Amino acid sequence: MQIQSKLEPVLTSAKALFIVPGFADTKMIDIAQAADIAVGTLYHLFRSKEDLLQAVFAVTLDPAALTNVTVLPITPQTTTALVQATQRRYQQAAAQLDQLMATNQQAGAFSRLTSYLFTTFDQFGAYFLILERNAQLNPQLVKLYKDYRQVLYQNVAHYLTVLVSQGVVIPQLQPYYDAHLIIDEIFWWSAHKRYDAFERQANNFDPVLMKKTVMTQLARSYSLPV
Repeated sequence: MQIQSKLEPVLTSAKALFIVPGFADTKMIDIAQAADIAVGTLYHLFRSKEDLLQAVFAVTLDPAALTNVTVLPITPQTTTALVQATQRRYQQAAAQLDQLMATNQQAGAFSRLTSYLFTTFDQFGAYFLILERNAQLNPQLVKLYKDYRQVLYQNVAHYLTVLVSQGVVIPQLQPYYDAHLIIDEIFWWSAHKRYDAFERQANNFDPVLMKKTVMTQLARSYSLPV
């Protein structure tokens, strides 16, 4: 339990610093200071910044990944295992959206779609931004992320087309562009606004109210009156 209480602020601080100023410009002492622990304690938890990055990725994919840690410093999974786990997690996320598309073709479906996107980016947003900001760290993970984003755009565009045919949302000139608009707006508020927006240091917004505001705005823009 004591290990877990130390790990949470370390992972949270590392995640944010690996985005801004970036992995190369972040030192272990920076992470320790942000997490309010001694740098020696940090090295007791992780042998290196690279091991800490792997742990950030692992916990993003599986929040329970470090729950039962008893041996320190933490030994991260291999890069091959991380790539495989990432691929499986993207496949699971795509399957969840496919299920949503198959079972929710009725009133309220558009709100469920935007809620799904918020949930996805709340979990993966920082991971995605780390890859965007540090593309040279792992080209395999970057490629998987780019492929996943393209599949997501295509699937949401298809979902919008289905919802148009069901009389749930308004027709669009080009659903693929609307899919980009919806996904990118939600990604901005879920990830960029939190981690790398210009005014991020002054962010005092309520994330729950922010989510409700964005979902309401999108629903008003796309949903047909019931």
